Amino acid sequence: MNKLFSKRLASHLREMFKYLRLVFNDHFIFALLIMIGGLGYAYSNLLKTLHPNVWWSQPIIILVMFALLQIGRLATLLEDADVVFLLPKEHAMHTYFLAAKRYSETLAQICQLFGLFVLLPFIQATDPLSVAALAGLAVTQVILKDTWLTAVLMNHYRFSQRWLHQAVWFRWLVPAIVLIIGVYVTPLASVILALAADGIMRLLGQGWQRQAFDWRSAIGQENNRMLGVYRFFNLFTNVPMLKGVAKRRKYMDGILRLVATKPANTYLYLYSRGMVRSGEFSGLYSRLTIIGMILLYFIHGTWLPVLLAALFLYLIGFQLIPFYWQFDDIVFTHLYPIKTAQRIANFKRLLRTLMIVTGVLFLVIVAISDFQLEVVVITAIVEIVEILAMVSYYLPLRLRKNR
Repeated sequence: MNKLFSKRLASHLREMFKYLRLVFNDHFIFALLIMIGGLGYAYSNLLKTLHPNVWWSQPIIILVMFALLQIGRLATLLEDADVVFLLPKEHAMHTYFLAAKRYSETLAQICQLFGLFVLLPFIQATDPLSVAALAGLAVTQVILKDTWLTAVLMNHYRFSQRWLHQAVWFRWLVPAIVLIIGVYVTPLASVILALAADGIMRLLGQGWQRQAFDWRSAIGQENNRMLGVYRFFNLFTNVPMLKGVAKRRKYMDGILRLVATKPANTYLYLYSRGMVRSGEFSGLYSRLTIIGMILLYFIHGTWLPVLLAALFLYLIGFQLIPFYWQFDDIVFTHLYPIKTAQRIANFKRLLRTLMIVTGVLFLVIVAISDFQLEVVVITAIVEIVEILAMVSYYLPLRLRKNR
């Protein structure tokens, strides 16, 4: 079973690296550096305004540490067919799941420690602690995450103790109590309590490999986990595993009626409805727009907001270009007596409209977060130039290249 997990893990990592190469291209890395720099600058400015021993710092520390515990899910790498083909080996699967837990815990603990590293300046600025106390909180966090993953794994088995199947105990209630004691009382007590909770979980789970395994629940959770991963990758590239489902959004019907139903707008009619009703591209557009707006709200300065707005506007335009070929697999679109030039003109109009809407939203956020007339004007000029360049020059070049 260890060989089976190793084989699946190797295949899984190859797939992840394939998508990561597409995600972390030169444009995204540049945008990521700008975002990290801007957020770091905003974080440092926030820390300068904080004072020690404020009453609300400890609840924030607890909430952040509790939220960090939710990062890093159990990756079992189970497949739909396993419920049939691995069922005879059910009682031998415990070595497989232990290997899955080790892999999941490695990634999860890295996230825990990195999150605590980011939180450390806030702790020292508002509630200064000794090195030993900080180490105690870090150890507590690591132990609680181990308990959390153990609870998730045990929840896949059908124990006679029904309360073990309630996620509220070791995933919500126990971590909350331990973190409150660690922050308000002493980190040493939280370490002891976390060790006790971890020990109790392991004691209660003795012989778990001899219990009946809930295949459908475990496979369903793994499918949901991978769906979240694929949705992230889908922000930057096409993911074949995600099957788009057309869904009518009645609240957008008023906007769609603005497209006149005449022969010159044949493809504009098709593209506009496809964009609104396609979960893949409409979701990509809305998510990138919302993420850009959130980041622009927290980033101040003269040039950082301008660069960030330009980068997100470029990412949106770049990611929407493949929508031009969205309906090529439908044979009836090839029967339309419409010239390619008219189709391109319709798509240009759609792309221009979407980028203008995003650009206006970015301008509003820049003006609200830190109104400086100079920054707003520069951002507007850069956005106008970028939209014109994307629609009039880059789009035709990309279409000719992929013809």
